[in-house]
Amino acid sequence: MFGGHITKGDQPHRPGSAGMCSDGGDSDGARSKLVFFGGDDEDDDGLALTSHLRQRKQRWSRFQLEELLRASAEMVGRGSLGTVYRAALGDGRMVAVKRLRDANPCARDEFHRYMDLIGRLRHPHLVPLRAFYYAKQEKLLIYDYLPNGNLHDRLHGYRISGNAPLDWTTRVRLLLGAARGLACIHREYRASGIPHGNVKSTNILLDKDGAARVADFGLALLLSPAHAIARLGGYMAPEQSGNNKRLSQEADVYSFGVLILETLTGKSPTTAQHLQAPPPWVRSVVREEWTAEVFDVELLRYRDIEEEMVAMLHVGLACVAEAPEQRPAMDEVVRMVESVPVDQSPAPEEDRDVSVTSPSVGVTTDDGGGDGRLGYY
Repeated sequence: MFGGHITKGDQPHRPGSAGMCSDGGDSDGARSKLVFFGGDDEDDDGLALTSHLRQRKQRWSRFQLEELLRASAEMVGRGSLGTVYRAALGDGRMVAVKRLRDANPCARDEFHRYMDLIGRLRHPHLVPLRAFYYAKQEKLLIYDYLPNGNLHDRLHGYRISGNAPLDWTTRVRLLLGAARGLACIHREYRASGIPHGNVKSTNILLDKDGAARVADFGLALLLSPAHAIARLGGYMAPEQSGNNKRLSQEADVYSFGVLILETLTGKSPTTAQHLQAPPPWVRSVVREEWTAEVFDVELLRYRDIEEEMVAMLHVGLACVAEAPEQRPAMDEVVRMVESVPVDQSPAPEEDRDVSVTSPSVGVTTDDGGGDGRLGYY
């Protein structure tokens, strides 16, 4: 990380293979400016479809490109699409700026249409796209800055950060929020079949209230199919590992199932220390009736939640069914997660011997699963 400013046009534009965007003639000139989206998040029962084409009155105050470029900026992340900066505006607001690096080249009008498709979605469990900037040599996406990190770091980095490990109730709440956000994307784009395309724990961000917000939705379609799928790693659905490298809502469901299993087991599918992605590993343990050995040792410190954890395990295993048509739709996944009984205040059992295997609860599994590939974001 470093302190500095976001400087305009200092990243080369890299051509990519054909994908959702194709190259086209375009001139920058004076038309290059920040384009804003309006609207606030609605409650879980409502969906606000707002865009710069349909809403004039904005409740999210605008700023000029020059103000953004003058803002004090710090790099906070680097991914396969580019670099993310935290920028402090003159009025004290913090925004996250994603500088696109390896997206396929797009003509201006095509890029604007696609950003409008992404930017009009509003939901309490999505990270909204607030604005974007397009020039041939520079593409910036502006989001709310969420200060509490992501689910991956909270699951796997607590020993380094000094934070307490996530308790059971918090894990269920975060999974439910993420499921609702993903279901919103699938409902809105069901007719066109547009998926999220990169469901993983690093893309489940936590807002100031600790609620889950799904990030990075739709951006995978700016990449070639092979590039987009390669970055999924251990979240990759089995049908994506062959020649049919295609993003789909069914593959999103599989990735969400891996996310559930990651949250239950405390094992990341993107680290080299684990020889298999969670689905085949979990299935093998459950088949041998060692159910308690599946779960994160931190969860076994709580009393009387084994049945709740196994109920959530059922949901995860349903999502990672090998055949895409056997996986539930995300609306059904939301209902399944909502049906998991949760003790709102499970008490930790300090003296519990967490190495002892508790009685297993029957779980039906099939022999299918992911290919066990490892990957990195």
